[in-house]
Amino acid sequence: MKRRQQMATPSRAKSGGRAKPAGRMAKSDNAPFDLRRTLFSLFLWVLGIANLVIIAFSIQNRFATGNEHTIISDSAVVAEPNTVMKIEVLNGCGVDGLARKFADYLRTQGFDPVTVTNYDRQDIPRTMIIDRASNTYVNARQVAKALGLSDDYISYLASSRPEDVVAVRVIIGQDYKSIQLGSK
Repeated sequence: MKRRQQMATPSRAKSGGRAKPAGRMAKSDNAPFDLRRTLFSLFLWVLGIANLVIIAFSIQNRFATGNEHTIISDSAVVAEPNTVMKIEVLNGCGVDGLARKFADYLRTQGFDPVTVTNYDRQDIPRTMIIDRASNTYVNARQVAKALGLSDDYISYLASSRPEDVVAVRVIIGQDYKSIQLGSK
């Protein structure tokens, strides 16, 4: 009678020793160093760190965008005394010819309106005088004085273009009837 040989299974050890769990490969102490696997792991770590840096910069830029601009200097940039201040006059209320009327008046007051056009919106409720060159409102105060307006109408927004020659932007709002051109 022939004797059947028993095959070793994961639950039974060949020589009566401890069985290894099924599905797991045992690491051999004699396993060779796998350069390819090590470089791949290193590549994944570097890629992960680069992603974290990109995400951090994206978050920082997300919260730093808007109308903020870096102010290079706290000193005021004032138009030279013997030169004419260049300004923009924009119609923000939709009344035809109003920007031209204001520009003509400001020209008689010694300003140089280099841009006279419509603003991108026509529903601006209140006139705005925006100083583009002086964060201390020096230039805008001169324009406001010529229009007979108080400092409440003035704000500062640095020019995003260094080549911009416009010192002040005037956006005429729906309150234009309260501005008396010709009276100070």
